[in-house]
Amino acid sequence: MAKRSYNQYCGIAHALDLLGERWSMLILRNLLLGPKRYTDLIDGLPGIGTGLLSQRLKELDAAGVITRTTLPPPAASTVYQLTPDGEALRPVFHSLSRWGLPRLGAPEPTQHLDPELVALAMEARFRSAPGADGVYELRTSGAAFRFTITQERIEFRALPAESPRAVLAADIAVLTELANGTLALGTAIETGALGITGDLAAAAPLAAAFGLVADRIPRAQSS
Repeated sequence: MAKRSYNQYCGIAHALDLLGERWSMLILRNLLLGPKRYTDLIDGLPGIGTGLLSQRLKELDAAGVITRTTLPPPAASTVYQLTPDGEALRPVFHSLSRWGLPRLGAPEPTQHLDPELVALAMEARFRSAPGADGVYELRTSGAAFRFTITQERIEFRALPAESPRAVLAADIAVLTELANGTLALGTAIETGALGITGDLAAAAPLAAAFGLVADRIPRAQSS
């Protein structure tokens, strides 16, 4: 069956011709934190169905925004990852996330929420802040993420960090409340809902970098 087209000489229309089918953008979203196996994508996209996922992967591959490759040993797994053309869409996802986050409200019990979605929301919220540069680790609900801040850029990856400046640990519900502004960072630290080890002086610049409410951040020595 021929692929549908808006048939308009317009960059937006052409982008939607390539990426506008249902689930396509969410597949790309789930590849922003690094390569994924087919089973990882199925697990991270509940409701998509195996046949539809295979079809969308073929379409995105044909569009040149993803590619299939095999990781080197010992993993030796077949994975999907963004091409440079796909990576160029990252600012688009950031803009969509920043537009959508204030409209989310509290998560419904039936809504899918996982640590990667929270990490991506944090990446989208990032803004340059003096003193925030460094490599950090975020631990939440059994997952670990390395995020690196360098001058005006941030990069999240779904893997642990080596010798991080600080490690942040919190339940996914706490991170969600921090992200939607219903929980202040200082309150989360004081009550132990958010744990920070390492360079505790990073708490204030990190709060500024992620646009979090940062009242009453405790002063403490590094551990």
